[in-house]
Amino acid sequence: MALEKFPVLAPGHILRKIESYFVYDIRRDELYELDEEAFNFLRKCDGRNSFSDLSVNDETNETIRSMLDEGIILIKDGDNFREIKIPHSPLPSLRYLLLNITDKCNLACRHCYFGNKENSEMDNEIFENTVSQFEAMGGLKIMISGGEPLLHSGFWEFMEILPSYELRVVVLSNGTLIDKKAARKLSRYVHEVQVSIDGIHSHDLLRGKGSYARSMKGISNLIESGVPVSIATMIHRFNVNEFQEMEKLFSGSGTISWSVDVPCVTGALAENKEFVLDVNEAAKYLKYGFGAGSHESTGDYTCGSHICAISPDGSVSKCGFFRDETYGNSNDLYSAWEELCRKTLFTLDQLDCHDCTMIRDCKGGCRFRAKQFRGIRAPDPLMCHANGILRYI
Repeated sequence: MALEKFPVLAPGHILRKIESYFVYDIRRDELYELDEEAFNFLRKCDGRNSFSDLSVNDETNETIRSMLDEGIILIKDGDNFREIKIPHSPLPSLRYLLLNITDKCNLACRHCYFGNKENSEMDNEIFENTVSQFEAMGGLKIMISGGEPLLHSGFWEFMEILPSYELRVVVLSNGTLIDKKAARKLSRYVHEVQVSIDGIHSHDLLRGKGSYARSMKGISNLIESGVPVSIATMIHRFNVNEFQEMEKLFSGSGTISWSVDVPCVTGALAENKEFVLDVNEAAKYLKYGFGAGSHESTGDYTCGSHICAISPDGSVSKCGFFRDETYGNSNDLYSAWEELCRKTLFTLDQLDCHDCTMIRDCKGGCRFRAKQFRGIRAPDPLMCHANGILRYI
């Protein structure tokens, strides 16, 4: 390896010192854990230090070759500089942010967890201040949602702001408004668009006549424009016979992942219970899906150790289901996150099912579903059925 060459942390890669040392590949949504030596080597890979400056020896050459193979570092001639930020992260780290920028939606889905929808929108100051603080706290991924985020009157202005930050940007959409022009514009700003598809023949029952065709057209437009697309599906009573068909369709459509979940009975779904499938039946369909990234908790924590949600007015909550339980405002995101964790984040030994053999695999499941079942520290009955652990049911 020529010592006059300069190693540079590759574009789209960022360093994070959170619970441990990591390099995050923004484009591929992959988090690589590092030892301290590798982390300290990478933080100096800003294009200003040659291999000889970094005292590279035979012992570290193998690690460097591995990083080169993975595309984590590149070798340059010394004229490609980049600033490498090492943000100060709280513990537990806030890695993922669900930013609900508007309550507006062009559909009236029968399973939407929102109750009465308003026409509220997040203003530019809240948006940029929140994103800036999130990056400064060591954040990795921002998920822009609503309502339908494309209905925000300043949506494209928000998109213009985001390239200034080293974050993965995902837009969560119903897909019906994404024509060819919108898809081309999104390709300049986002790393992924997640579109909700809740069945093939039954999708329109849930989301309205013609919505399936418009959503699938939106997906087609995105893929044609080079935007990575993921699909999210909610299990309901009328789509359970369509999962094999959906699996075949989605796996051959060019989508990067397919996530499957069960909606909580709240909001509009509480008024449309004919769509609700018993959790013991719904659990059978969690086996479907592929390649989906997750926002799982780490260590001894229950659900939500690395994620929170922001409402259009800047209120901070555990997730969209707990929207009415707020813990500060995003004008001081660090303090709000600390307060949220202090009051709502449990360790596994604090749960009623702490002695379950599957506790470290499921982390107790969804806290909102548990709260609806028997209380905030109860087990999530869906995960109990999925894991065949029925003594808590």
